[in-house]
Amino acid sequence: MKLSLRTRIAAAFAAAVILIVLVGAAAYRNATAAIDEIASVRATRARLEATREFSQRMEDLETGARGFVITGNEVFLAPRDSARLLLPGLVRRVRDVEADDPGTLNAVRSLEHLVPIRLAFDSQTIALRRIRGAASASALVATGRGKALMDSIRQQVAFLDDRSTAERARRYSVLEATARLTRTLAVLGGLLGLVAIAAGAWSIFHELSARERAEARVRQLASELQDLYENAPVGYHSLDADGMFVRINRTELEWLGRTAEEVLGKLRFSDLLAPERRQAFESAFARFKTEGTARDIEYDLVRKDGSILPILLNASVVRDPAGAYVMSRGVSIDLTERRRIEAQVKTLRGLLPICANCKKIRDDRGYWNQIESYVREHSEAEFSHGICPECAAKLYPEFVGPS
Repeated sequence: MKLSLRTRIAAAFAAAVILIVLVGAAAYRNATAAIDEIASVRATRARLEATREFSQRMEDLETGARGFVITGNEVFLAPRDSARLLLPGLVRRVRDVEADDPGTLNAVRSLEHLVPIRLAFDSQTIALRRIRGAASASALVATGRGKALMDSIRQQVAFLDDRSTAERARRYSVLEATARLTRTLAVLGGLLGLVAIAAGAWSIFHELSARERAEARVRQLASELQDLYENAPVGYHSLDADGMFVRINRTELEWLGRTAEEVLGKLRFSDLLAPERRQAFESAFARFKTEGTARDIEYDLVRKDGSILPILLNASVVRDPAGAYVMSRGVSIDLTERRRIEAQVKTLRGLLPICANCKKIRDDRGYWNQIESYVREHSEAEFSHGICPECAAKLYPEFVGPS
């Protein structure tokens, strides 16, 4: 079953819309997932930043205390004092950013426990250095207690850092996969949409090409029909309900010696008749509009130059769907030649005055004409002369033997 152009366009449009909706829905879903992943990546980065800043401050604390124990120079305590002030807040920050990950709860609790102890040990070491000197402070450091505390803290920080780094890598991997899927869906959807649009466009182009060819053929046929109508060997015309010419072909116009501008919408058929024939036409035209046909009716039309155009008219009525008269379809045949032939035949068929002796014929003016001259003038007959046997024997007996 061949689908109409409208159906094919609607199908292509619907397919394109469905593809756009599906691709849009998939893209929206993936974009939402990507946004969530981006938020997770940001959270993971915040965890890493908090952990690493905490680690850096712990290193500042340890380095400052060690430098002061070794040299006794108070300058080394400036970074240490700054770190000491920041560490409680950093511990809380680490706890906050790690709150969504139950796997880091123990590590965070360990840091909250170890950091105050490490700070107290640091303060004790510095106090010994100030009061008792480098030896006492060094002896406390040599116990390894501070190092053990720092190693435990580093271990927990490393655990948090590794976990955050792995989580960030995983989130980036998911985000990259989501982006690739979104790109694939966009490309695939775009290609399918283009295919649907191309199919619709091809269908439209094919249909339009077929229609253009059909329209060209119709125009050609219309031109041929118009030429046939205009230049037919018979006359065509159409009259409206008032008997006014609404159509007339070139042939009939040439017979009448008029132009279309002079006739269409300006002259009635009765205007071309002799005045004494117009009333009879109006009565016949009224019957024609009711009966619907007119057959083999002869009219004498008056040409523009005043000469007479005898025609034989056949016509039928064109009606609208309600049955009301719209116009006539008339076919006219020029009777001029037939009238001429009929006049010749009528002349030859009449009573001819002929001489009983010489066989001359008297014409209507009273002149006597040789029979062959008279017949030749009033018909298309030609004569060839000869002599019959009886006349030959009478006129030329010496050349003709006895019969």
